[in-house]
Amino acid sequence: MSAKAMKELREAVKLSQTEMGALMGLSKNAYIDLENDDPDWKKFKHRHLLALERVSLKLAVERGDINLALPSVRRDALDLAKLITEGQA
Repeated sequence: MSAKAMKELREAVKLSQTEMGALMGLSKNAYIDLENDDPDWKKFKHRHLLALERVSLKLAVERGDINLALPSVRRDALDLAKLITEGQA
């Protein structure tokens, strides 16, 4: 996910940088560095993407809007639903 897409998601859910950082387990300054695509944060991108995916899932469920979940989360949720459905058949 690009820093631009990350910012767009945060703005779509109407959260401040402080609030989004807190949901991801980051300080405001750390989140700002990540959103600004600070080169020092490149090595941490995968871990932060996982945190962002988790936050997007949480927000989608809380707000009842599947579109808030990142596409990767929606794909995983569909795969999980398929497993659950097949397991009950």
